[in-house]
Amino acid sequence: MPVESGQRGVACRSSIAFGEVAHWRAEPRQHSFSYPIFTFQFDVDELDAGSMLSKLVGAVFFRVNARAIFSVREDDYLRGPGNFRQRVERVLQEVGVVQSPHRITLITMPRYFGYVFNPVSFFACFDANECVVAFVTQVNNTFGETHVYPLVCEATPLPKVWRFSKEFFVSPFFDREGDYEVILRGEGKELSVEVNLEKDKKRAFSATLAGKAEPISRRRFLRTLANFPLTTFLTMPRIHLQAMTLYFAVRTCPFRKPTPIHPYTIRSRQNIIHRSRLALLSVMKWARTPRR
Repeated sequence: MPVESGQRGVACRSSIAFGEVAHWRAEPRQHSFSYPIFTFQFDVDELDAGSMLSKLVGAVFFRVNARAIFSVREDDYLRGPGNFRQRVERVLQEVGVVQSPHRITLITMPRYFGYVFNPVSFFACFDANECVVAFVTQVNNTFGETHVYPLVCEATPLPKVWRFSKEFFVSPFFDREGDYEVILRGEGKELSVEVNLEKDKKRAFSATLAGKAEPISRRRFLRTLANFPLTTFLTMPRIHLQAMTLYFAVRTCPFRKPTPIHPYTIRSRQNIIHRSRLALLSVMKWARTPRR
């Protein structure tokens, strides 16, 4: 259910969820970690050029397609022309969904002083009865590639489970094989998403995102800045730290990154950082290759 808020007489359905992200893996050995995090839940109809959120909290704190302390850009999500709703509806139409969702929530980390790396973002789609009808999942890997999983279903109340084949290379310590299980347990006041990877009918990986949401306001923007001043910048270093832990502590051999072949791998934006990672992956692979 959406979170209702008001400031200066303006009603707003978007919110900020404060909670935790946690990862667990069974391969190549059991390893887990968790971090405190904040996540925005944007009602996409509140994201436009003259965003009501900008008016609510002030343009210095938040803007759409423009610079601010926090910002979101349409070109960071999905593909093609149009605003957020039009892009989501286009994806759904491609998989046979004709009726437009009544409400769409973008679950994501916004840009922070112009920078962000979102390993995953979600578009949770609901009908007029607050039943979920789709959960469009966008995954970004650290090699500059983006993939979309358009998960659809008959209208159903939460929680909802989707199961589907893995199509995209994410971690260098897993190949492109296996099956995902995505569970949307809560959205709005209680955010809860779980992603599991199964290989050979055994759970190999699990990630959870959970938090309690509060209405967006200028005070909560300031609280987010005070409590999480570096969280956005730490996402990529934390990924590298966990990768190095697996590489050196477990002495595991990474997989070579395959060439994307699926039509829903929608873009590749490789810069010098991404190319450096590809080179490092090749060196790590070579270092673990047995010599004759």
